[in-house]
Amino acid sequence: MTLPHGGGGVGGDKDVAKPTGAQGGARVGDATDVAKPSVFIWGMGLIGASLGLRLKEAGYQVSGSVRSEKSRAQLVAMGFADIAVGEAESLAALQKADILALGLNLPDCYGVIDRVLADSALAQRLTIFDMCSTKAEICEFMRTKHAGARFVGIHPMAGKETTGPAAAEAKLFEGATVFVIPHHDAAVTQSVTTLWQTCGARTAVIDPAEHDRTMAYVSHGLHLVACIIAEMSGDVFNPDLGVYPAAGSFRDMTRIAGSSGEMWRDITFSNKKNVAAWLRKLGREATELADGIESGSADIPVLFAEAKKARDRIMRK
Repeated sequence: MTLPHGGGGVGGDKDVAKPTGAQGGARVGDATDVAKPSVFIWGMGLIGASLGLRLKEAGYQVSGSVRSEKSRAQLVAMGFADIAVGEAESLAALQKADILALGLNLPDCYGVIDRVLADSALAQRLTIFDMCSTKAEICEFMRTKHAGARFVGIHPMAGKETTGPAAAEAKLFEGATVFVIPHHDAAVTQSVTTLWQTCGARTAVIDPAEHDRTMAYVSHGLHLVACIIAEMSGDVFNPDLGVYPAAGSFRDMTRIAGSSGEMWRDITFSNKKNVAAWLRKLGREATELADGIESGSADIPVLFAEAKKARDRIMRK
């Protein structure tokens, strides 16, 4: 089997998302006398390479894998000395690692995890975390198939509409929320949490189901709606005007429509129940607003005031 080397991305009433660390995350550059673990990043696209850059700055030993010689050359030029291409190289390099970080799209993670944990020495030693945008599906996979693995579910709330190692930057995670699905062994969870706090992130423990419902509201659904908005612009665009009719509002609301469709297909279908429910709710809200506008009864100032309050509660400062 050839394994992939590319890619990578509130349910319930309980409040289970709790920031950890100093102000939810350690400051960049916080020192520690504890020896840092060796990290292997399988899939060094935007997220994986950005993580690698920051960990290298912090003194971690970082190696990784990609699927092409072109990507390896890019990463070598960025200062990574130990980059594997291909399954055999990657598995050999893993023998020297303490932590495996999966920078892959969700469907690609499963085969890699199966192959890695088939090696008893790696299964006994490695701590593994993914960086996918949904958590319920992969956590259920680990619970049912690899219950003994030291696995921590991770979702860093950071990214760009551009992809690949060339888009990576060491400061990508500074101030970002990083969600953590903990392992039952607190020491395993802490080793991964510390790594992310070293990147300047604010870590928060969350339940997988709550995570996925939250993401439908603040991320997954928004990417789809950005595409709908951009696509609808074709209904009014008149090339004979000789100018571009859109400005800042259109730019800001459609920026994420330039993201990878393949990646967002995988994310959407791994969270399809929550995303579909959110889209239906959006449709009902839009219909109600349209009816109010048509009848003249819509209170637009109140709509904007309430929207601002909600945005201020949920948006990081």
